[in-house]
Amino acid sequence: MVRLAMWQFRYTWMSWIGALIIFLASGFVIGFTIIGVDSTIKAKLNYGNFNPVGLFLTPAIFGLITLTLLINGITRLVINKFKNDYDLWSLLGANSIQLSVMISIQMGLTGMIGGLLGYFMAYPIVNIFYNWIRTNPGMTEFPEFNMRLHYESLILSVMILSILIGITGFISGEKVFLNMNKRHKIINELYLFSHFIWTIVIYGGLIYVYSLFFKSPRKIIKLLGDQTIENTYLQILLILAILMIIAMNEIERVILPMFVKVLQYWIPTKLMKTFQTAYWNVLEKKEFLRTLTLPSFIFSLVSSFFMYLAFDLANISNKRSLSEIFGTLLLFLGAPFLIILANTISLTIISSSERSSNISQLSIIGFSVKDLLFEKIGEASIYGSIIFIQGTIGNALLYVPIMQASYYTHTQMKDGWLSITWIPATVGILAFLFIFLVDGIYVYKNYAFKQTIDI
Repeated sequence: MVRLAMWQFRYTWMSWIGALIIFLASGFVIGFTIIGVDSTIKAKLNYGNFNPVGLFLTPAIFGLITLTLLINGITRLVINKFKNDYDLWSLLGANSIQLSVMISIQMGLTGMIGGLLGYFMAYPIVNIFYNWIRTNPGMTEFPEFNMRLHYESLILSVMILSILIGITGFISGEKVFLNMNKRHKIINELYLFSHFIWTIVIYGGLIYVYSLFFKSPRKIIKLLGDQTIENTYLQILLILAILMIIAMNEIERVILPMFVKVLQYWIPTKLMKTFQTAYWNVLEKKEFLRTLTLPSFIFSLVSSFFMYLAFDLANISNKRSLSEIFGTLLLFLGAPFLIILANTISLTIISSSERSSNISQLSIIGFSVKDLLFEKIGEASIYGSIIFIQGTIGNALLYVPIMQASYYTHTQMKDGWLSITWIPATVGILAFLFIFLVDGIYVYKNYAFKQTIDI
């Protein structure tokens, strides 16, 4: 299977460029962390109150959590792209494990390339970022030292990313191929039972953590140990945000089709005769929908979390300069934002052939350029609306514990309920514009191609 995987990779490497974008961004984040940590340790500065190691580890933690949740969607899109090849090998006798090994090897190779390139791209940035961080009030005590490139850190960075992507690719591929093929009854029951247990654990943990905000602070401090009430609530809020992201990842397959179906009753379809076509197109491309909405939800929730933390609970805006606030937000949100942006670009590249085919089919059955543009506006509107609804619901669920924490820590909330819509609305609008722009380009290319043929 290794030889077959290498052979397929040789003749399909151009198709892997789409996936390479997100792996390159991930390689940049891991390279940033490894270079910083390795340089700190080699300079013997990894001790004391102003130890830079924690500063460099933060982007990797949030970035790798985001990447792990997004790889499943990328894997499914890649498998769909090469579906004919995998169907053929399945007919020739390959089982789900062998096919998963093939996709895992190819994703690992692509991850290796992304890790290598990302490492060298991260080097000048980590130097600039650390020197800038040290100029902010409260950060000037961090030691001054130069970042160094070492072959050990290069190998470690590449290996971490390629192994992580390879393992998650194998797990995601196994799920997809088991669904594509008829699986043994016992395997099916074991898979369903393990998934059921995992879901119960996640939602049970989420409900329990959520309930902590409605208990007295003394009980919570006693539960988590001897520490300040502010740090206690900060830790619980962070755990809550992570559990909400994992819970949304588990339930998206159920709620996304429901959101799409509900939207058809809200949007005035009589004003847009192509809306029904857009509606069915979105429902058909469930993997694209899920791979687009989940990272948007992650970004909305994490951004809102740190916004409430910085401007309400911690009241940082009154204590620190704008530059320091920006540096803090960049440290925590920079890696997830970079990976989510790269994920969007990867989605666009991987799904390009499907988009082109869809537009060609609609054009053949009589859709004019105007009809195609309105149909794509309908699709982009559905995507943007779902991102807004999903993000607003998540922020609303987060806002209640934030208010409880604010009450018990005697902190005045500056942001009202309307603030739960700010970031989801911004992300939804940006998603609408991006999707419509990309699809509009494909409509124009299709129109130009038809004009060339007519001439």
